[in-house]
Amino acid sequence: MNQHAKLRIGYSACPHDCPSTCALEVELLDGKRIGRVHGAKANSYTSGVIRAKVARYADRVHHPERLLKPLVRLASAPDGC
Repeated sequence: MNQHAKLRIGYSACPHDCPSTCALEVELLDGKRIGRVHGAKANSYTSGVIRAKVARYADRVHHPERLLKPLVRLASAPDGC
């Protein structure tokens, strides 16, 4: 069976805070993971193309060393405590 036959596409916008507001087509692999990110073909600004750092968005989101919750800085205790 062809693995691409089940590929679903979701639509989104670029998460970066720039004035372009690029439209995205995102491959939905399952309920928790995304695949490749492409510029939306129907959008006149992106026309199927997106910046490299957004195209690799799935690599950053699903990286095993990604922080999933904020770190807390603990104040060190004074000497003698």
